[in-house]
Amino acid sequence: MGALLPPIATGFAAAIRPIDAALAARLRGRSYKDHPRAPALDALAHVAARHRTLDGGVADGELVVLGAAAPAVVTLLARLYAIGFPLASLRLVDDFDADDDRSMAADNSSALNVRTIAGSPTLSDHALGIAVDLNPVENPMVWSPARFVPPAGAPFVDRRHLRPGMIVRPGPVTAILDELGWEWGGDWSHVADLHHLVWRAAPFGARVAARR
Repeated sequence: MGALLPPIATGFAAAIRPIDAALAARLRGRSYKDHPRAPALDALAHVAARHRTLDGGVADGELVVLGAAAPAVVTLLARLYAIGFPLASLRLVDDFDADDDRSMAADNSSALNVRTIAGSPTLSDHALGIAVDLNPVENPMVWSPARFVPPAGAPFVDRRHLRPGMIVRPGPVTAILDELGWEWGGDWSHVADLHHLVWRAAPFGARVAARR
């Protein structure tokens, strides 16, 4: 079995909406915190999107991203849906109290989270709303065969056994990322951050390639 699922008749659907008062209240103090480099709430957007599930079905999920990146995020999700690439879960990290470890352990794909890179004072690209994590269990962050997160990703550290939801190079997902202009953390030299994608067209000046 490969990383993709067979096609189905149900079509892709998505919507981009501004951050309303109810959603702002849901984000504040969790994924959204005031920071001099973080975008303002009104610069963000809510993306509701349909996705394939690991069991072969469909589900509706959501992300919060930088408004300028939202069309690119929808395009990416539409392309992934079209090729049958499934997502285990697509929920706001706020459902996990903005705890990245909890969200990863739940195999949740997420985006906005105003936080620093783990173990660093550097602000994450997630804080800017330009990074998306996909299937962190099937695509763990790997420093070595013995050091990776989340722990549930242990069966997926060996990338030779391809299963649904995995991102590998070469492969159909990385081909789409390259075509659409997304940076993949799996290409980094210091760590293989296999679930981490960054929108390259971000209007925040030069980015550090190793930032997470």
